[in-house]
Parts: sequence; C-alpha cells; structure tokens
Amino acid sequence: MATKRKRLTKPEVVALISDLTSQGDISEELLYGFAEKINGGPFLIPKAKKPKAMTMAAAKKAVLANFGCKTVTELRKNKNFTMSMTGEDISLKTKADWMKLYRKWIGVPAEERNKTGTTCINGIDVLENFRPWHVFNLDSKTASKEDVKNSFRNLAKVHHPDVGGDARVFERLQKMRDSVLAQMK
Repeated sequence: MATKRKRLTKPEVVALISDLTSQGDISEELLYGFAEKINGGPFLIPKAKKPKAMTMAAAKKAVLANFGCKTVTELRKNKNFTMSMTGEDISLKTKADWMKLYRKWIGVPAEERNKTGTTCINGIDVLENFRPWHVFNLDSKTASKEDVKNSFRNLAKVHHPDVGGDARVFERLQKMRDSVLAQMK
C-alpha cells in the first residue's frame, strides 16, 4: 500500500530555495537533492519495458496495408506484390513468412532492434533485415556515393573474413553497398 507523502508548504519551499542559493555555485548534485526534498524522497526508477513481440496478425495487417490490400487473396493478385516476389517461394501461412515480408517491406520489428552479436550492426541483425541505410548509419537523402563507400570500408575493416569477421555478414554488406550504389545516379 502506498503511503501518502507530506506536501510542502510554500514557505517551506521558499526556505529550501533560500538555503540552496546561499551555498553559492549551484551544482547538479544540489539541484537533485532539492528535487528529492520536494519529491518527499528518492525518485522511483522505472523498469525498462521490453518491446512486445510482433504477432502474425500485426505483421500481416501491415504488409496488406503496404500493398493496399484487405485480404491475402487480394495480395496474391496484386501485380506489385507478385512482381516483387518473383523467384521467392513464400506460402503466406506461417508467422515466419509474414515476418519475412514485414522486414522486407515495412521495417525492423521493435523486438529485433538494439540487438548485439556477431551478425548485428547498429542494433539489427543484418542476416534477417536488409536495411542498408541503417547499417551504414547514413541518411538516404543526403548521403553521397563516397559516403556509402567510406561507410562500407569502415565496416569491412571489422566484418571482413580475413580479419575474423563472419563471411555471411560481409557478403550481406557487399549486397547492401551494391544495391545502394545502384539506386544512386
């Protein structure tokens, strides 16, 4: 059960402020102590919320909306979707299928951000998510070809197999670099 804290009166707060300003230079530590006094004790530290895992329904809804469709049947008939999926075998019956489409067309799911590991760069797993601008840490609107090449070179120094990096990650970085450079004219 939460206890009620005593609220300070205006004269009490004025006295605290007067005491604070009489100490000369006001440091962050003094201000923090003042805030705790006003608060009636130490501040609570909120627990970090773990992002909810993306559901199949949410991924499906986002992908359908991206292609302007209301049903899976409509999506299968969508010319943009069929052209973009040429050569890929996807059944649209499992969560894995919908998550693959979500990553490709929508973005990185919240629970897959801020990851760490040998296949992760800038918080995302490059083997699961094809996000070149995020991986290269560049803005697509302002970056030049030289910026892309420099960013790739810096990442290659860490992820190249000759320096102990994962060959799959390096191959993915090359594909990202090539796709970005091809888009730039």
